[in-house]
Amino acid sequence: MENSLSLTVRGVGHKYGYRRIFSNVELTLLPGEILAITGANGSGKSTLLRILAGVLQPTDGEAELISDGQCIPKELHPLNVGFVAPYINVYEDLTLRENLTFILRVRSIVEQMEHIESVVAEVGLSDWIDTLVSTYSTGMQQRVRFAAALLHRPRVLMLDEPMTGLDSKGRAVFRRVISRAQEAGHLVAIASNSKNEIRLTNRTLCIEDYAPGSTAPLRSSSK
Repeated sequence: MENSLSLTVRGVGHKYGYRRIFSNVELTLLPGEILAITGANGSGKSTLLRILAGVLQPTDGEAELISDGQCIPKELHPLNVGFVAPYINVYEDLTLRENLTFILRVRSIVEQMEHIESVVAEVGLSDWIDTLVSTYSTGMQQRVRFAAALLHRPRVLMLDEPMTGLDSKGRAVFRRVISRAQEAGHLVAIASNSKNEIRLTNRTLCIEDYAPGSTAPLRSSSK
């Protein structure tokens, strides 16, 4: 059985130059919880998500992954976190199989080809596994990002507007990934204002509540 995993956020704030976008975010995300991060464009949703994923160092505070009471070192976060965002590049001059094989090699992860094929099947792209990604539609390329995020069996999923470009089949893939993550007791955070995405979550954090000068009562509510 996997060790229990939680995410603890203490006093997190961030600024770009002299512009502070949020301050003093406090949060504990427990196994099986799905967090929605909402807020207007430019309010800091993606920035907070990247901090939670460990790919951006906050200006203030800290975000820690805790496994059975022990803090996971920052350098090991990429092995525990899967990150999906429409701005993540895919290698269009490679096939999907070559994309995923390259990612495993870069991460120094040894997996059988059967595992790659299983992940590709999970995102519904088995028929295109040996086709150049440059021929994929926008929605199919988004599913490639899901495959890359799931490849190393992460216990944490950080998703930035994950339904971008997805058709009905792609949206079904997304819902299935979320459902399986929750059943496994994994952690999920989704940065979005889409009602279709938010309705799959069970907690909400509005990043605008942490903006400088905000008079709104701070909330990180459970549904």
